[in-house]
Amino acid sequence: MTKRKKKGHVAIPFLIALLLGILVLGGIAMFLFGKIGLNDVNVVEMKKSVTKPTAADNMTLLFVLDEEADPMPTTFLLARVLPEEKKIVLLSFPANMLAAVDGKTNTLEGYYRTGGIQAAEKAIETEAGIATDRYIILDSAAFQKICNIYTGVYFTVPTGTKGFTDSGEPQYLGPGQMEKLVTYPFFSHGEIDRSAITADMMCEMINQSDSERIVQSMDTSFKTLVNMIQTDITAMDYSDKKSALKYMYTYGSNIAQCRFAVGSRGEDADVFLLDTDFRDTISEVFGEASQAEETSATAAPEE
Repeated sequence: MTKRKKKGHVAIPFLIALLLGILVLGGIAMFLFGKIGLNDVNVVEMKKSVTKPTAADNMTLLFVLDEEADPMPTTFLLARVLPEEKKIVLLSFPANMLAAVDGKTNTLEGYYRTGGIQAAEKAIETEAGIATDRYIILDSAAFQKICNIYTGVYFTVPTGTKGFTDSGEPQYLGPGQMEKLVTYPFFSHGEIDRSAITADMMCEMINQSDSERIVQSMDTSFKTLVNMIQTDITAMDYSDKKSALKYMYTYGSNIAQCRFAVGSRGEDADVFLLDTDFRDTISEVFGEASQAEETSATAAPEE
């Protein structure tokens, strides 16, 4: 009688080999995934399609509030935007700051009035060592529109400022009141006070805003504002920087900081003289070294 072959003896070794193969291959895969970082927090970022900004996304913007129809002093505000660091640094210069350019001396507002925005940019670069990338000239309507986008601010107005509640406590300022404060010409120390209050108030406005809403309305806000302002910012510039700006607002917290122009008033208190070492105190944020890093990052070949 012919004996039947026992198939179980063949099946068991086969299953054992198959299981061992799965374990070995699985172990290799886990090792490789660990090496390339697919099992850490990077996976979360990849799923969200987040592209982290670089130094090439940094920029310095010069905002000028020009009340052409009003005899109010012009407001000059620099915004150093650092998306990679999730930070905006604001610095306002007194309109009566003296600057010597090409052998001539004039105030910042004087350069702006006689030579336009380019002359003002050159005066700031010569006197403070800060080169600007783009400019934005605002009239009353455009300034108030920006304040509306950020929905105003709670701010402590200096006591004795006419037209405001004299409480010494933070009070809500709408767009019209914000404009009135940054153009107020009667502070006790004149332009020194006005420039410091401007930077401080705009800093508070940014930090008190709803970042999520700012991000969601960014495209609409740009389309609205670009038709209200004078600027050398193009639609291509905005498209190039939009992702970095959204990253900064989405992942940053209290992103705005202030720097203040440090100096003294002239003998007749009619001009502002910037301290000779001022540019050294801000060089880490605004200086040539930081701009050189951006140039290097822009020119670096992609890996």
